[in-house]
Amino acid sequence: MSIVLATTIDIAATPEEVWEVLSDFSAYGEWSNFSRIDGAPELGSALKMRMPGFWFSSTVTAVTAGHELQWSAKILTAGLFLGEHNFTLERQADGTTRLHNTETFSGSLTRPFEGFFAKNHNEGGYAAFNQALKRRVEARAARTLVPALAA
Repeated sequence: MSIVLATTIDIAATPEEVWEVLSDFSAYGEWSNFSRIDGAPELGSALKMRMPGFWFSSTVTAVTAGHELQWSAKILTAGLFLGEHNFTLERQADGTTRLHNTETFSGSLTRPFEGFFAKNHNEGGYAAFNQALKRRVEARAARTLVPALAA
């Protein structure tokens, strides 16, 4: 069994500007509903992640700067439980970015956690993360635009 939770949001900034915030794990505690991510957005890097109420470890499984970031976590074996979180940044024709935020859960322990996943998909989870990322990126983009206009 697998469960896929997918959200998207449009951000008024370039993929590079979104990437700068998305990949700055040390600053997540300032803006995100993830309390903290310790580690680096580098392929194979171990991450220690804190979501409200618990810690878990993940491994970065894909990194393409300005385009994709993915990490995965398992409980004992992938057949028991595997969570794969993927962010894809898609450049839009108008210069903005569409963020695809997707989590795929699989393994025999997926069913018992189904209600928890559904709860985190809505206001307290992925949608809230997307909105917070959008606010952070757009506020930073506005700050860099103002000095450029004054020059």
